[in-house]
Amino acid sequence: MKGLFLFSIFVVTYASLFPFEFQYVSLESDRINDLLSTSLTGGVIGDVLGNIILFIPFGFAGAELISRNNPDKKYYIYLILSGFALALALQVIQIYLPSRVPALYDAVWNLAGITIGVVIAQFMDLHFPNVLKSDDRLALLSLLLSWIMFLLVPFIFTFNMELLNENIETHLDPSEYRLINIIFFTGLWISFEKLLDEIKPGRKSIFLTLEFALIFTMIAKMFVYRNIIEPEMLLGGIIAVLMIRSRMFNKINPYKVAALLLIPTMFYNSLYPFEFYENPFKEFAWIPFEELFSDDMLPKIQTVFFKTFSYGCILWTLYKSFPNSNWVNYFCIIYAGIIEYIQHQTLDRVGGLTEPLLVIFLCTFIHQNREVFNLYENEDLETS
Repeated sequence: MKGLFLFSIFVVTYASLFPFEFQYVSLESDRINDLLSTSLTGGVIGDVLGNIILFIPFGFAGAELISRNNPDKKYYIYLILSGFALALALQVIQIYLPSRVPALYDAVWNLAGITIGVVIAQFMDLHFPNVLKSDDRLALLSLLLSWIMFLLVPFIFTFNMELLNENIETHLDPSEYRLINIIFFTGLWISFEKLLDEIKPGRKSIFLTLEFALIFTMIAKMFVYRNIIEPEMLLGGIIAVLMIRSRMFNKINPYKVAALLLIPTMFYNSLYPFEFYENPFKEFAWIPFEELFSDDMLPKIQTVFFKTFSYGCILWTLYKSFPNSNWVNYFCIIYAGIIEYIQHQTLDRVGGLTEPLLVIFLCTFIHQNREVFNLYENEDLETS
């Protein structure tokens, strides 16, 4: 948990001060006036949501550290105040970054994110204490939530019949379906189900079933602001449900099936449509997560959540398939690196360090639980 807290501080600082091109600014500069004169409602909805989401992990991890070490209520106030001070300091430093727009309202929305993170931690501590006591389960819960975040971010819903009809027409159009995507999403939904098993063993609530998650998220996704319609996602989920309820996984390892579905299809999708072209003017993205700081952050944030869940599922299903192997981490890092290198040779895609570094982070965050073999049979132990 301490690692997650420190990592959240790193992410907040990195995201706030990128691209680190500082320039001297005099006290009479208009940028200082901009910092002090902006209103709370001065930002666009995407920036507001981004500022809130950015600080939620800080509040969550900090609150959980407090509950584990010193649950005195005053430390929660210290956490919120220190987070707000960090947010203010970063806004002041942004004055010296010409490419950034300093605004005090950003710090206020950051404060809202910290508070939400603390509330989530308190809710989890009250209703799911077993999850929070185990760093391994907490890591898997975070992985599972990255899928929910991908599906429903920015959690703004627009209920209109035109959008609903567009979604229905897309799902009923056979030309919108690609077999490779159906296979890929089937693997993701199988992984989602097994993550639920790992996080909440023996779950009996209907709200913790794959069927409920599939129906709820797919219906909600139809009304999400700037929704990306992917009909294969629903069909892949239905196939995953049928495979799981058929009890075929009583005889076949579900983790190996999921890994077998995910690894080749993700590689294929990452390079599709395989249009290779040498472009001397295209530069490799050496700065990690550089693409997140474009004018339109929302689709980039969705992509990061999607990649996090996809690579996380590949890593975790390989861990579960080969619990005593030493090659899984190296394979996943090299796998992501090869994808990025080949992507850079294509016409429209740009290779970068973001995804390999994301996989490295996942390797440190999600742990491999090795199996311990017993040289003696149970009968031998009983008679000895």
